[in-house]
Amino acid sequence: MSTFGIVGAGIAGLHLALRLQQEGVEATLYSDRDADEIGAGRLPNTVALMGATHERDAALGTNHWDAPENSTHGMALRVEGESPLAFRADMTQPNLWIDMRLYIPRLMADFRARGGKIVIARTGPAEVAELAASHDLMIIAAGRAGLAEMFPRLPERSPYQQPQRRLLVGLFHGIRRSTPFRMGFNIIPGHGEIFESLFLTHDGLVSGLGIEAIPGGPFDYLTHLRYDDDPAAFNAAVLAVLRDHAPDTYARTDPAAFGLTRGLDMLAGGFTPTARRGWAPLPGGRMAMALGDAHITHDPITGQGANSASRNAWSLGDLLIAQRAAHGRFDETFCIRAEQHLWEDTRAVTEWTNAFLQPPPPHAVSLLVAAAQNPAIANAFADNFNHPKRMWAVLSSPDATAAFIASFDAAPASVSAPASRIGRGRVSTRPARIEPSFPMATSMPPPSSRAAPLSSRGAPQSSRAVAGYAGH
Repeated sequence: MSTFGIVGAGIAGLHLALRLQQEGVEATLYSDRDADEIGAGRLPNTVALMGATHERDAALGTNHWDAPENSTHGMALRVEGESPLAFRADMTQPNLWIDMRLYIPRLMADFRARGGKIVIARTGPAEVAELAASHDLMIIAAGRAGLAEMFPRLPERSPYQQPQRRLLVGLFHGIRRSTPFRMGFNIIPGHGEIFESLFLTHDGLVSGLGIEAIPGGPFDYLTHLRYDDDPAAFNAAVLAVLRDHAPDTYARTDPAAFGLTRGLDMLAGGFTPTARRGWAPLPGGRMAMALGDAHITHDPITGQGANSASRNAWSLGDLLIAQRAAHGRFDETFCIRAEQHLWEDTRAVTEWTNAFLQPPPPHAVSLLVAAAQNPAIANAFADNFNHPKRMWAVLSSPDATAAFIASFDAAPASVSAPASRIGRGRVSTRPARIEPSFPMATSMPPPSSRAAPLSSRGAPQSSRAVAGYAGH
């Protein structure tokens, strides 16, 4: 009987453990903290679970927060400039912004209640090597120091040598939510981005703010402020940034009531987006595979990190299930093949997110202008955050972007105030002539199998379909 050791109780480790458990495959989950410690700890990140991740949760029986009032149903995007560009978009499938201090302990409880084994212990590379003797394969689903370094960085997939953004995220009082709520996405050229979310926590729905600061830019100082040193000064600094650069959010903010909910409800810092080789040999001929942040870390600018981790966990689970059913070995050959499958599944997310950290090229600007002109294009743009392969297929070349815009045959309305500057340089945003060349569609179809970089051609099939989850 094949058994698997999974190190890390984040979304990647838990979704993999629950998927294997669903198929009757034995897996042990190793976590450095128990559920109570996680629930009472510092805000670890800000996560939006998108439609496809909702489907995987439903298939796993872990969709505990499906009430419509918990969801975010659209996006309100604004690009600051001499004449700002803005549009609102609705999503076909809503997002769920949820505090991982609520989500992770509940999924740990689900795994345990169904007979799963969780070991609470500090697990570093030395412990992984020892544990490998008890399992057919070790899966490292935690990116903390020491574990991620088990897997060498791949320069050809890691274009950055240092953080491209410094982050400040937190939960705040004093912001009245809009109805229906749309995530605020403010792009401030030369500064960074400001996000507003509706965050589900232990205390119910709370406003979340995320500031992505270009290192050395005007927002950077915020990411170095310590709330505990001077709460009033911290709150005043964040409020001033909303006033000057996020006008829709500020219009719904009561300055007298505005403030961080508590010191534990914020996180600040930065990391370098990195892709690593997905496998490593262990003593005794065993192998370890990397998953989630141990494999690839994505900047949160596109909101893809947790969703990509969940998708890869599901894919790896199906590969493990199929290999076990075929009585195959979990050796280097299997790991190399599995890694290629996971990379093909994640490549679009990685390349799109890395590209989004740079000033956009003219064809990407033309898409934002078209979205401001045509609500159908705006809605498709918002929907494609749930379909990263589709999004990157649209954005990765001028011809693809032009074809996507041209596929909408509704005559666009004129833009009275186009953005005059996006990124770090001036660009023309004069509305282009849009001529329909395809039947009207809400979005481009996924790339065909001939598009090798985005293909999952040759990937092993799942052992069986799971009701409620149609696939990636």
